[in-house]
Amino acid sequence: MSSSDGGSFTHISFHVGTDWRVRCNTYADTTPIFSVDAGSSAVSITTKGKEAGKAAVEFARALARQAQRFADEMERLHAAQLADDGNVAGCDAA
Repeated sequence: MSSSDGGSFTHISFHVGTDWRVRCNTYADTTPIFSVDAGSSAVSITTKGKEAGKAAVEFARALARQAQRFADEMERLHAAQLADDGNVAGCDAA
């Protein structure tokens, strides 16, 4: 079912400034909780139930891959912006 079929739909968008926090709470007998806080907003992600089944592991791996992709892209853009500003490390300004 999709939202166009009358089903539920949610979209969360964070525009993160300098007041952020990311954490992962782990427990001995249940699945972890991954949380992102930005200002007065927060979102927590975990899997259904207490078991870390195959689907839960696949989700966690996909989440980690996409978080790494996000970080790589931010680093690429940051480096490009520094280069545009002439602030590349090791570059002598003449």
